Amino acid sequence: MRSGKKSTAGTRLGGKNAKPSLRRRLLKGALLGTTVVVLLQLILPGIILVPTLLAQLEGKISIKTIQQGQITRSYRVYRPAGVLPHPGLVIMLSGEISGFVQEIGTNFDAQADRLGWIVVYPEALREGWDAYGCCSHQGASDVAFISSVIDQLEATEHVDPNRVYISGISRGGMMAYRLGCELSTKIAAIAPVAGNMADQNGQVQGVVCHPQHPVSVLAIHGTADPEVPLKGGKSLVHQESIAYASFNDVIAKWREIDKCGSEWSVTHSGAQMTTWTCQGGSAVSALVISGGVHTWPGTLLGVLFGVLSSGPQSYGAEVSINASQVIADFFVAHQRVQ
Repeated sequence: MRSGKKSTAGTRLGGKNAKPSLRRRLLKGALLGTTVVVLLQLILPGIILVPTLLAQLEGKISIKTIQQGQITRSYRVYRPAGVLPHPGLVIMLSGEISGFVQEIGTNFDAQADRLGWIVVYPEALREGWDAYGCCSHQGASDVAFISSVIDQLEATEHVDPNRVYISGISRGGMMAYRLGCELSTKIAAIAPVAGNMADQNGQVQGVVCHPQHPVSVLAIHGTADPEVPLKGGKSLVHQESIAYASFNDVIAKWREIDKCGSEWSVTHSGAQMTTWTCQGGSAVSALVISGGVHTWPGTLLGVLFGVLSSGPQSYGAEVSINASQVIADFFVAHQRVQ
């Protein structure tokens, strides 16, 4: 009996032949988890930033400015080593963050390398982009700013005037819709991600949009987006007065604007994309990501943001497509309609 008791006590105290206690195993697990989190916090920012920092050191990135009244506006320009003599131009609009974060968040520089095009990341004013239904600026015009950026780069970089494109996320996606309406003489196509087009009442039909030329549209949206809900209405995250139209209503509006046919085609590349052929060879495409949230799909930063904001269940949706590559391919297929 004594021998048995001593053996039991030895096991409880962690004797020579004893197994680790549950408490010790939990402690080790917690320490390991903490170590992993710390390592990710230290390593991942470096992984995400390295390509952009190297490009800056190699002289591929420059900062340009434009004076707009009393306001100096700026934009980042990525010019790949193998740029074409008359490259396409993609203007990437951030949400409520900087152009630098938009650059690392979309990794669109890689698409510029692939195509030999130039990509630009303009800086929004503090209030964000002046999209429909929200946020006009005193003494500044975002439409005029982007128009001037296009003019400047056509003059200095010999950008192909038939291959100028706009993309962006969130408020940047909303601004892309407005630019498609108001700069159709300069823009071939737009690609809003998690964006919207509506008046102050959340109605797309209240938006005045009469482009002089058809503008191709690729709209990307997640079904689980809580900030700009797919079905419209108010944000589920922010207590704000902005109202949104439903994604289907926005697509229907652009099908009307571009005079699209009634027939459509469906392709699958990680997510379902429906495309209508429209006037002059333009197109309207809707790519809906099942389970997708309010982030840029397919990039490391986009996936991390999705998981951190919505949980690990969003991981599969956010890696289902590479939004930057899908957008670049769409732009390649659509020149400006004369």
